[in-house]
Amino acid sequence: LSSVGYQEGFYWKPRIDYEILKEKNENLICLSGGLRGEVADTFLKEGPEAALAKIKNLKSIFNDRFYLETCKTNPVWTELNKFLIEAAKICGVQMVATNDVHYTLQEDQVAQEVLICIGTNKTLSDESRYKLGGSEFYFKSAAQMKTLFADNAQAVDRTLEIADRCNVQFRLKDSDGKAIYHLPSFPTTEGRTVQEEIRFRSLQGLDRRFAELKDSDPKNYELTLTEPRKKEYYERLDFELSIIDRMGFNGYFLIVQDFINWAKNRDIPVGPGRGSGAGSIVAYSLRITDLDPIPNFLLFERFLNPERVSMPDFDIDFCQERRQEVIQYVTEKYGSASVSQIITYGKLQTRAAIKDVGRVLGMSFSDVDLVSKLIPEKLGITISESLEMEPRLRETMDSNPTVQTLIDLAIKVEGLVRHAGIHAAGVIIADGDLRIHAPMYRGANDENVVQYDMKYAEKIGLIKFDFLGLKTLTHIHHALKLVQENRNQNVQEKDIPIHDPKIYELLSRGDTAGIFQFEGEGITDATRKIKPSKFSDIVAITSLYRPGPMANIPDFTKRKNGESPVEYILPETKAVLEETYGIMVYQEQVMGIAAIIAGYSLGEADLLRRAMGKKIKTEMDQQRERFLSGAKERSHDAGKANELFDLMYKFADYGFNKSHAAAYSVITAQTAWVKHFYPAEFFAALLSTEVGDTD
Repeated sequence: LSSVGYQEGFYWKPRIDYEILKEKNENLICLSGGLRGEVADTFLKEGPEAALAKIKNLKSIFNDRFYLETCKTNPVWTELNKFLIEAAKICGVQMVATNDVHYTLQEDQVAQEVLICIGTNKTLSDESRYKLGGSEFYFKSAAQMKTLFADNAQAVDRTLEIADRCNVQFRLKDSDGKAIYHLPSFPTTEGRTVQEEIRFRSLQGLDRRFAELKDSDPKNYELTLTEPRKKEYYERLDFELSIIDRMGFNGYFLIVQDFINWAKNRDIPVGPGRGSGAGSIVAYSLRITDLDPIPNFLLFERFLNPERVSMPDFDIDFCQERRQEVIQYVTEKYGSASVSQIITYGKLQTRAAIKDVGRVLGMSFSDVDLVSKLIPEKLGITISESLEMEPRLRETMDSNPTVQTLIDLAIKVEGLVRHAGIHAAGVIIADGDLRIHAPMYRGANDENVVQYDMKYAEKIGLIKFDFLGLKTLTHIHHALKLVQENRNQNVQEKDIPIHDPKIYELLSRGDTAGIFQFEGEGITDATRKIKPSKFSDIVAITSLYRPGPMANIPDFTKRKNGESPVEYILPETKAVLEETYGIMVYQEQVMGIAAIIAGYSLGEADLLRRAMGKKIKTEMDQQRERFLSGAKERSHDAGKANELFDLMYKFADYGFNKSHAAAYSVITAQTAWVKHFYPAEFFAALLSTEVGDTD
């Protein structure tokens, strides 16, 4: 009914008619509503006869599942309640006492009025603004309701009867306790099962990757891809396929590879990978990602952990200009009823709450701006936290009663939902009509939109695919098209050699204008000092140049340039830390160290990484004991193992996901390569891509 109201009957507000109500009322209990409900509204506008007709109609649809609401929040109810008592007897309908609740506590009344003013763009002093018409619209206790309805105790008790009749259960798990996912079945070829299909395509894809490598760099191919090395690839592929199959995600991988390869075959630029998915050799073989995880030491368990079942999540970057074509392709392939975007709920953030409340109170912009500017620059900070951190805010409140009122009201409305929007990238693809699983909404441009936000959509088993637009992909693509036009040279993104020394010379000079991820003044300065000479250096720079890990940049620079010795607490950690000169930079390094030093499986090591991030003392004490006993079994010095655990624990606060950093650094290397070899085309394409940015 909600879906129909929003998608078919929307006119200012969602609306439904009796026809659909007759068709879709099974298992529903119907209450007649407040003053704007069908019965009360008809009585007040058209009189008792018309209202009785409405009651009889609703009773014929819902039978004993229809209740007449009696209420006392407003003087208008006095006359109305007399009619409802008579109507209940005439029509044989039960009455239920309600309170039309709009806020929790009685003192929240002003905050609720402020919120209405924010939504309708009015001020509190405006006489024409909408008001509920009383201060009784709060959540009353059972005792208060019994006192209020002393003349109709049965109507109060009937709320319990209705509560007992309600029994809603979401079926989120199957009989084996496994989460239920609503994924469409992927159409396989030649009668294969999905298990056989993903294996067939993965093996075929891996052989194709080997062939491409041989064609592009035959000498290096013979040196690096020896038979034992190839065996490592096939073993890793087997391991990953067994985990994917055990978790029931074969179809998920096949769906993702299908729309990515569709895009690539139509010359729509697709990113080399994003997030932890780049750690999968299956994803690399299926061409979901384009960076070989094995030589780059990227871990599958960081993406899908065999020790902890959670849904895989491929975030895919597409060319900004052609992303919609890919969404259109999946919509046509799986059916428009099965493909949807996801709703987001915009909340009143701290500064917006202060500014909106200030406007409603009729304060001047400059006065409100002064208060707003006292909120500390900290992501996600609340007004209450600001009062603790910024004494001047408290002083302003104490000296100015209007500011006191402003802050008190802003605290009450802060974090409340202000409007609905559409998730920038999330697309749900389901098995069959989505209305079976969730209420639907319609976007401003007629988009199909699930009314559950991302978190709740996932909880009920709907699978989100992220179709992101990345303008750098558009930039590189346009530049290479210009190279083709101007110089008759056909260069593809996949052909750009990311290990070309010229890339690292350009970055070391600080020539970073237009270079993906490296354009800021601070990161340019750090890059100039570090002097990257290989791909792993730029992966490390992007991971270190963030609040927290930045503190390691001076030490990293000295070690990289031979000005400080590269040291390891235990020599065995060299295999994991050598590429970052002995400094922990990535979450995967924590996992690797736990595996080498304490014998953790990589799945267990991922759980350790998560535990370190959460900082729960009891969990950390257990993990420390497990780590130290594992280190002891492998004859490592207990003091040094303990020191290493402390370092890992401290580091876990800001360790970066290496799979994401490495995949994104491919785009960095590609932009630097195009800039060095084809500067005119590089800048022409950059200006075209950034044409909307006056700076």
